Amino acid sequence: MPQWLYYFDTLDSTNNYAMQLIDDGMAQHGNVVWAKHQTSGKGQRGKTWQDNSGNLKFSLIVQPEIQPEHIFQLSMTVAVTIIQYLKTILPESCQVNIKWPNDIYINDKKTAGILIENTFRGSKWNFAVIGIGLNVNQTDFPEDLINAISLKKVAERNFELLEIIQDLRTGILNGLLSEPSKKKDEILKAYNDNLYKKDHCMNFRNLHTKVKFEAFVQEVKETGKLVLLTPTGIKEFEFGSLEWLFIL
Repeated sequence: MPQWLYYFDTLDSTNNYAMQLIDDGMAQHGNVVWAKHQTSGKGQRGKTWQDNSGNLKFSLIVQPEIQPEHIFQLSMTVAVTIIQYLKTILPESCQVNIKWPNDIYINDKKTAGILIENTFRGSKWNFAVIGIGLNVNQTDFPEDLINAISLKKVAERNFELLEIIQDLRTGILNGLLSEPSKKKDEILKAYNDNLYKKDHCMNFRNLHTKVKFEAFVQEVKETGKLVLLTPTGIKEFEFGSLEWLFIL
C-alpha cells in the first residue's frame, strides 16, 4: 500500500478517522483513509451511504490554498475531477452529470456522493476532508435504492478499487495545485456544463416551507447557490434548502 494510504477492513466512518488524524496533528496533505466496510458512513443531511465491499468509501485530506469565502470552489473541483475521470473509463454512450450540490449521476441514476468537512485555524482554512462514496462493482441494489447504479452495471466489467483511488487522488490534488484565481472561472464553467438537468423542468420541495414546486434548472453560482427559474421568477437556493423530487 502507498505511504499516503490508511487502509482498514472496517471503520465507522473514513471521514471520522480523517478528522481524528487532523485533531491529533498527524494529518498530511494527500493522506487517504479507505475502508472496505463502513458501519456509519456519512452522507448529506445526516444520510448514510450504502455499504458494499465492491464499492469505494474513502476520504482524502487536503490543505486547500483557497480563501474561505470561495469554499465552494473545492466542492466544484472534486465533482468536476470525478466526472471527467469517469468519462475516460466508461463507454462514450454514458451520460455523466453533477447533480447539485455534489452527487454524481450516470444515466439519470446516482453513482457517487461527496461530503466535505472543514477545519479552520482562526480565519485560515486549515484542512478539508473530502469523503467520497462511489458505487463501483456492486450489481444488486436494495429495492428502496431504485435510483442507484454502479460503474460495473454500465460498463459491464470489474474495476480495481485502489487504481480508482489513486487516479482520483492525483486528479483532485493536481486540480488544487493550479492558481485558484485563474482556475475559478474554468471550474465553474465545467461544473455548469455538466450540471444535471440543466435547462430542464424539475420538481422540487422547499425544505423550509415544505412547498412543492416546478422550476427550470438554470445554473450554479460560484457561491454554490442553485439558480432556478420558478413560476414567480428567478430564485437562488442555498445548500440544504431544497429536495429534488423524482416522478417514477
